[in-house]
Amino acid sequence: MAPQISAGSPGAGMCGGALVVEGSPSVSERMRRILAAAAPGLQLAAASTQAEARFMLAAQAFSFVLVGMDGPDGGGAALIRHVRRDHPHIDVIAMSETDDDRLVGAAIAAGAVGYVLTEADDAELAFLLRSIERGGAPVDSRIARRILGLFAASAQPKPIAIQQPVPASPAEGKPLLSPRELKVLRLIAQGWSNQQIAEAVSLSVNTIEFHAKNIYRKLSVKSRTQAVHQATQQGLFN
Repeated sequence: MAPQISAGSPGAGMCGGALVVEGSPSVSERMRRILAAAAPGLQLAAASTQAEARFMLAAQAFSFVLVGMDGPDGGGAALIRHVRRDHPHIDVIAMSETDDDRLVGAAIAAGAVGYVLTEADDAELAFLLRSIERGGAPVDSRIARRILGLFAASAQPKPIAIQQPVPASPAEGKPLLSPRELKVLRLIAQGWSNQQIAEAVSLSVNTIEFHAKNIYRKLSVKSRTQAVHQATQQGLFN
């Protein structure tokens, strides 16, 4: 199947264009239509199988990829892992019709930075996907609430205290996160917004966003859900 590409210059923040990987022609066409409306001029391509997607990823430059998780050739987790390993500069957003726990968990574990539900209406999907241009990670609110709740429950955070011991980085022998960063991350794990965190700790929203960016950098992640997951894996909440 030949790549389907729209003409025009790439949109801001999406300079390499977007690839939609989806086995359903109707879903693929709809997502490309929504992307074209959300970012006029964005270069768009489509692949119906993982094999075709891998070929196109090797041949063309993309800024992000939308991957259907319940496709006909084994699900999208394997493709997400491939992109994260071989094309780490490309962001991957997973998608499925419903918020199936198995699919969501597989996508986040594989390295997806966002997750959208195709059962949402066009306006909601367009709003989520526009956040990519601002460096955001589009996550459907139903999935974000569930993921953060699961991570928060597994982390079982203790009462927050600025001076509590912070786990050290084995490689450097010093705390991986500062006490303030760990406090912010605990509140993120509980589903608090940056505005709520800023009000709780008497800091500006810009300061909280600065701490969040430092947390992402230190944990080598790109989203709130990945930060909480990585911190849980490293035992930072223990």
